[in-house]
Amino acid sequence: MKGRKGVSIVDVAREAKVSAATVSRVVNNIDKVKPEVRQKVLDAIRDLGYSPNHAARALVKKRSNCIGIVVNNLHDPFFHDLIKGFEMSAQQTSYAVMFCSVLGGDVASKEQYVRYLTNGVVDAVILYGSYLSDKSVINYLKDTQDIDYVMIENDAEELNCNKLLIDNFGGAKKAVEYLLQKGHRKIAHICGNPNKKVSRERLDGYLEAMKNAGIEVDERYVQCTSTDYRSGYACANALFDLKQPPTAIFCSDDAIASFAVRAALDRGLRVPEDISVMGFDNQTILPDHYRGPDITSVNQPLYKIGMDSVKLLSERLNSDEEMELVRKIYQTEIVEKETVTECKVE
Repeated sequence: MKGRKGVSIVDVAREAKVSAATVSRVVNNIDKVKPEVRQKVLDAIRDLGYSPNHAARALVKKRSNCIGIVVNNLHDPFFHDLIKGFEMSAQQTSYAVMFCSVLGGDVASKEQYVRYLTNGVVDAVILYGSYLSDKSVINYLKDTQDIDYVMIENDAEELNCNKLLIDNFGGAKKAVEYLLQKGHRKIAHICGNPNKKVSRERLDGYLEAMKNAGIEVDERYVQCTSTDYRSGYACANALFDLKQPPTAIFCSDDAIASFAVRAALDRGLRVPEDISVMGFDNQTILPDHYRGPDITSVNQPLYKIGMDSVKLLSERLNSDEEMELVRKIYQTEIVEKETVTECKVE
């Protein structure tokens, strides 16, 4: 394995008076090496200009110039705008971004990624998601003191770090108030994944708006999806089967809303004339080749959050001064499209 100017790992070992295996362990950051031996190897790497790869250079600089980003299912269309924000901000800073995708929110995989990233691979970590089952990941982050973090959408009280949050409660409340202004009183709610904190916040926002309007919520009007947003189809059908079905459905996210619309159309219902459907997220791309009317939704500024998270970490990493931790809450707004209209039913 040769570095620049033809310097090899053997040359480094000879200069540091250690074995080539010891040099390899230091370069790859594996196994335990005595601090004084490790320093001798790093000094030899610097003096000889040995640089087999980016990892070795990072060891000498103690910087990787890379930010690790852990998300749940990178292939989900939901992340389209967020990822664009991450990448655009990275282009405007001196940092590269490394994405780690956790399918199904698997906690063991998420923790494994975080442990890997914080082992000298990146300079900082962005963790997206509000899974209630993330406690082990949060505890690990809590115990890691020498790396900066940004948590997006998780306001874990036990973790003292930078947090960028959406006002999910307020956004859901706005959505229901919007439907109430349209004359709807029989408003149902299809909850998101019960393991997500944002799902509970949006349910609470729905309940608060209904309470403020003096409307008692029929417990059958609250349907809960499984971990798969496609179950929004079955939830919507359960609502349509009621003796007094709702005139409007507020869904925890646009993916669920897209399946609620499909269920309505498959039953011969018109959207929004017969049933109004509202989502949350204002997704640019909807799953499974959705071809229905454009969904009225609650917009959250995902692109800006992606931009801000990388910019925030870049500023902290390049500052010589201690910077205060950031806790920022982003507001939402209603985006009127094609799936909500005035209530025509008394």
